[in-house]
Amino acid sequence: MSDLLIKAGDDTARMDTHEVVAYLLARLGPTLTAYIASSRSRAMPARWATPPGERNHAEPSTEKARRLTATHTVFWLIEEAENDQVARNWLISANPRLDGITPAQLLREDQFGAVFRAADAFITDTYHA
Repeated sequence: MSDLLIKAGDDTARMDTHEVVAYLLARLGPTLTAYIASSRSRAMPARWATPPGERNHAEPSTEKARRLTATHTVFWLIEEAENDQVARNWLISANPRLDGITPAQLLREDQFGAVFRAADAFITDTYHA
C-alpha cells in the first residue's frame, strides 16, 4: 500500500464519526451514503452527521461506522489525488480492477481490502494485483 493510502487512513482515524459522515454527505448525498453504510433509511446519515449532544444525533452501529470510515479513506485519497467528482465516479462505476463490481458495493459488503488495493492502484497508476 502507498504512503498516501496509509496517510488517508490515519487522517480518517483521527476524525469523529459524525465528521466522517458529514464529509460523505456533502460529497455523496444521503442515498449513496446510506447505501454504502447498509442503512434502510436515507435520513439516518443526517442524524449520524449531527454532532453528539445535539438534538437528533444518532450513532451508527459499529459495522456501519466501519463502512463509512473505509469509504472516507478511499474517497479522501482519490479526491486529494484528483478531485471530488473523480472520487465519486470511481466509487459508483463498475471497476475492472474489482471484476466489474462497483467499489460502493464492495464497501457495503465489508470487502475493504480489495477496495483499498484498487484505490491505491488507481491513484498510483499501477495495475492491481
